[in-house]
Amino acid sequence: MIAGGIKGGIGKSTLAANLAVLAARAGQEVLLVDADPQETTATWAAARVEQPGDLAPVTTVSIVGKQIRDELRRLSGKYGVVIVDAGARDTSTQRAALSVANMVLLPFPPRGPDLWTLDAVAQTVSDVRTINEGLRAVAFVNRADPIGSDNAEAEAAFAEHAEVIEAAPIRVGNRKGIAVAHLAGLAACEAQRPDAKAVAELDALYRYAFNTDNAP
Repeated sequence: MIAGGIKGGIGKSTLAANLAVLAARAGQEVLLVDADPQETTATWAAARVEQPGDLAPVTTVSIVGKQIRDELRRLSGKYGVVIVDAGARDTSTQRAALSVANMVLLPFPPRGPDLWTLDAVAQTVSDVRTINEGLRAVAFVNRADPIGSDNAEAEAAFAEHAEVIEAAPIRVGNRKGIAVAHLAGLAACEAQRPDAKAVAELDALYRYAFNTDNAP
């Protein structure tokens, strides 16, 4: 699974790390791949090593470049779950990863320039499906507003691309608890005082993405 898109700052790294931890806590052997030259996920993993206690094990590696395609094929047989934190642009690394992935998760904020990239994202997915026709593309609202109509308007924009992109009935709020935990190398559910709403939203996303249960 890939946390992807072609715009930076939309929460891909944070979501990838949280999903990796949830999969590990569910008993899966998890590989988290940092495919972003900015190395946000690698930095998260380094912070995680410094945390005391018995945390769920998440093996993390960095792979950048077209070789990621062959590396993912090789490594997928060794792990139950492989999650890739893709870079912030439509790069050769991201396309190579998409060519062998079963799913790409596409987080979007409820407004702004990020939503303007929907056409380009849909085109990228269509291009990749010429060699990986089984690729599932799932968009959802990340950093959602607590009130107002912008969340629904973003989801309406997803629906305009329904022939290419699946709109997930999931929203992850703009919650401080997620960001604070990530800076410490943790998932939201591992924080000393977890934000219950953040934990529930990320759990719903995990269950939806991995088909472990019907998400609320």
